[in-house]
Amino acid sequence: MKPFNILLISTLLLFLMAGYASATFTTVHPHEGRTYWTGADGQYISLINNNAAKNPTYAQVIAFIKQDKTDQRKYVSEKYTCCDFAETVHNNAEKAGYKAGWVPVYGINHVCNVFDTTDKGKVYIDCTGSNGEKGIWDTSVKVANGKTYQRVSLFNTKVHIFPSGTVKKYIICW
Repeated sequence: MKPFNILLISTLLLFLMAGYASATFTTVHPHEGRTYWTGADGQYISLINNNAAKNPTYAQVIAFIKQDKTDQRKYVSEKYTCCDFAETVHNNAEKAGYKAGWVPVYGINHVCNVFDTTDKGKVYIDCTGSNGEKGIWDTSVKVANGKTYQRVSLFNTKVHIFPSGTVKKYIICW
């Protein structure tokens, strides 16, 4: 084969592979009407969805959350808050191949994540860290309209987190 043909075929293959790779992920900015959610820094929340991501099992969610270190980041007003924690967990999960949701919770002005597990249905996870204390802040929570938002530690049974208030409504952004 002539060098020009090899170069042409190689370039075409690289172009096709690059196009395939870029089509694998889609960025979504969650919003209601014309109002877009922003992180503490004022930038739009960017949920990076992996088009090949699958719904995980409950065990896969727990294993993923245990290895994910988002909860160990520091909560800093006007820089990195619950919206940002949930965005980071969402994007890390999607990168790992697990379909995840980003969930704004009204009534308590908070955001968490959800996974639609293949064996236990929707599992809500809140990995919002602390503004001062180091530790493992990974929690599960039941999210339902009219119910108390009560985080329960997944890995540290000595931690008790006080209720955050009553859920008025919530939206799942996939």
